Amino acid sequence: MDVQAKLTNGHQYFEATSTEVNGELGMENGPLVPVKIDNVTANTVNNKKRPVTDWLLLLICCMCNFLLVGYSYGIAVLFLDMKWTFGSSRADTSLIQSMNNGLMFGGGIISSFITSVMGIGDAFSISALVASLAAIGGFVFEKLPLVILSVGAIGGLALCVMFTSLFIVIGRVFKDKYNMALSCLLLGGGIGSFVFPNVNAVLLENYGWRGTFLILGGVILNTLPVGLLIRSLLSTNTTATGSIKKRCLDSQFFQSHISLWRDPLFVTSILCLILRSVPIGLVTFFMLDIAEYKQFDLSTGSLFLSVVGFGNLSGRFLALLTRPIMKVSPVKEYALYIMFSGLAIFGLAVADSYVNILAACICFGLAYGMIASTAATTVFFIASEEHYPSALGIFNTGMGIGFGIAGPIGGAIKDSVDSYTYVLFGFATVSSFSGILLMTVACCFQKFRRVNTDREIT
Repeated sequence: MDVQAKLTNGHQYFEATSTEVNGELGMENGPLVPVKIDNVTANTVNNKKRPVTDWLLLLICCMCNFLLVGYSYGIAVLFLDMKWTFGSSRADTSLIQSMNNGLMFGGGIISSFITSVMGIGDAFSISALVASLAAIGGFVFEKLPLVILSVGAIGGLALCVMFTSLFIVIGRVFKDKYNMALSCLLLGGGIGSFVFPNVNAVLLENYGWRGTFLILGGVILNTLPVGLLIRSLLSTNTTATGSIKKRCLDSQFFQSHISLWRDPLFVTSILCLILRSVPIGLVTFFMLDIAEYKQFDLSTGSLFLSVVGFGNLSGRFLALLTRPIMKVSPVKEYALYIMFSGLAIFGLAVADSYVNILAACICFGLAYGMIASTAATTVFFIASEEHYPSALGIFNTGMGIGFGIAGPIGGAIKDSVDSYTYVLFGFATVSSFSGILLMTVACCFQKFRRVNTDREIT
């Protein structure tokens, strides 16, 4: 197993690697000893202040996540106008956002390969250009299939590479404070989901949905220099890149996946992940259509969507604040939040007045934010540190599948029954069931592990 010591001298970084063969650091399997470079040793690294460039990268990553999540989330504001323009069904029109969200969150396997081959900075810059052109395709193309291909498929893949790169960057820079950096990154996305529905509503009113895509494409293009900054601040580690490629073919990589899929708790969590992602995607994709169904105008629908975003942001904060005092395992906490989201969707289904719908949107947003904030902790608890990277990749893929099928399924049901009340009741049941199922399996798993522990002691 490779052991890396990162040494810093001023603004330059040096990496030394101790491998299982003879190398620069000593004998085979020998201990890693302090290496002196310009009077700076590995023992003094922890005593130095973190460079300003690290905090600059974190700030930029948070701003980019704000833009990426906000852009993909805010497409929902344009849904009805696109549907009217093309004269298409809800199921067909929803493919634009469903594919965009599904590929952005679920294409981690592809994006990880691209970043490992091209390098983080280059992959980010090229993807920013592609994502910008894909968004502009919403302004240029006149046919719905072409808009789905451009904004949904191509744009979703490009956004996925950018989205994945942000997590890789903070993982490399903030190894010792990863949880703090991850929380900041997630909060940036939560703020974006609150801000962009309002911004898109103003743009839609003044420039139409095509003009909105053109402007958003220009905004995304401004992230292109971020890749150049990442490239200049993060030195390219060819040894690490080669190591990534080798691990993909290593039997240990496949053994990790086999071990995960043999774990009933992990399999249940992935199943529940897909089941809970579909209702969440349905509500966020069709919020404006739901508002119109309940006799409200488009501006009020945009407000409802923005309130969900505000609740999402608040839920992330609330989950972070309450985590130290939670007396249950992360899996049970996660299951509780999923059940809470089902109750919130049920409340949205029965709510008719303006105040009641606002309250339901806040509750749903809170549940959504708590789920998002607890997800990574749950995966780590189930998979352990050894299998965490593989488990997180599978988890993101499952979430992408859920978001990807949410639009077509919800739109097809609504087109058939012509009532959002029944649709929301159905998906509230699905969400609640997935939470109850995960809670049940988690309790059984805990009891089974306790019995085995008792047997080993006796």
